[in-house]
Amino acid sequence: MSVLSVLRQVLADKACFLCGEESSLPICQRCASSFRACDPGWSDGHLAAGPASGFSAYWYEGTLRQAILQMKVRGEYQLAGQLSGMLASLAEALLLGDRPVFVPVPRFGARDERDLRHFPHVACRMLSADFKGNSGSGLLLKTRRTPLQTQLSDVKRLKNVDGVFELSSNAAGELRGRTVVIVDDVLTTGATVCAAANTILQARPHQCLYLTLARSRATIRSGF
Repeated sequence: MSVLSVLRQVLADKACFLCGEESSLPICQRCASSFRACDPGWSDGHLAAGPASGFSAYWYEGTLRQAILQMKVRGEYQLAGQLSGMLASLAEALLLGDRPVFVPVPRFGARDERDLRHFPHVACRMLSADFKGNSGSGLLLKTRRTPLQTQLSDVKRLKNVDGVFELSSNAAGELRGRTVVIVDDVLTTGATVCAAANTILQARPHQCLYLTLARSRATIRSGF
């Protein structure tokens, strides 16, 4: 790597990913303050994919949508730590009982260090520390590769994740009788969290909830 390339990387590390202004964090305070928070507290609703209970921190729009796309599509994993901290901070007031288990929505294939940089895994580690619970990385497995949900229509999203998850061999012992919280980045139709919850319920947890960084206004409810 040339000296010029190193210099460019150093300068980029001190700039906001969204606006380019100087910042010690990947997202500057001004851009982060523009994220629009959802209503606080747990919500129960019938999503397009089925009934679910959970919490989403922000609306999936504006600068937050830009940040999530940078993180997911362009692989800017530096954003995952800051965004996970923001979700954990807003989730502090939620009642989860003793020793909840935070289960990240997995990617297909064997888990390695690259997977652990993705938002759901980073967020689960932070949340398990804050709530004195456990990170359930590796308990929920994805059995086949699927197209990105963002590339699909609402109806195809539901079919895309149908039957795609399974439990690891030790999941039943880890999840039975516990409060399990599925963690993902964006909630739209609810297809992913509902498919994950249906699999986790096989382990007979006390309850199964979801936590997402963002949710869409457009297709959150059933009836399309």
